[in-house]
Amino acid sequence: MSALQDDHRPFLPADFDEPCEDCKAPAGSYCRPGCSSGYTADDARADAQSRASNSA
Repeated sequence: MSALQDDHRPFLPADFDEPCEDCKAPAGSYCRPGCSSGYTADDARADAQSRASNSA
């Protein structure tokens, strides 16, 4: 399988222009702890690991 194309990559915090609707975290930042719908630091770590393994 080939590396992810730009139109099929995971979402990044920088992709968002609006604050989180649930926890009101600023656009482009991680959601606040306890937010049930947001992008977390764990998500960012998993995305980074995925990108690293796909580029290797």
